[in-house]
Amino acid sequence: MENSPSVKSIAYTYGVLMAAYSILVLVLVYVFNFDQQSWVVGGINALVSIVLFTLAIKSYKTKNSNYLSIKEALKVGLATALIAGLISAIYVYVHYNFVYPEFLDLMREKAYSDMLDSGMEEKQITQAMEMSSFTTTPWFFATMTIVSSLFFGFLISLIVGLILKKENPAHQ
Repeated sequence: MENSPSVKSIAYTYGVLMAAYSILVLVLVYVFNFDQQSWVVGGINALVSIVLFTLAIKSYKTKNSNYLSIKEALKVGLATALIAGLISAIYVYVHYNFVYPEFLDLMREKAYSDMLDSGMEEKQITQAMEMSSFTTTPWFFATMTIVSSLFFGFLISLIVGLILKKENPAHQ
């Protein structure tokens, strides 16, 4: 039986690249005061993620005698997403806890203002703010960074795996 290439080395390489890109974007958004919810920022991030996941999976396929199963594509993609998500989450926690903690206050103020504008009563707003307070913490943002990295890593890897798959006839 042939040895398949190491998923670990590919995942570390592309996971670190993806995390470095994510951290760079977060720093640039902060420094230049861009809107984080901008469709431009989101579109560029999605495109870069697709490219990096595709490169990681293609790298595995090349090292695997040009064969790739969907299972292998998912392994590479999810391992890459996990590395990227963990590194990014650590920075996100530091960023929103120490570098830019006022962002969370701005989010809370905007939520309060939006609820007030929608005609909610003060008591309802207070209850809603208390119930949702955990969603505006550095810990929550870091956790969602990992979850979203794995979710999008799975989707992108599945699609790329379906496109690039080439089963090894020796394993059928």
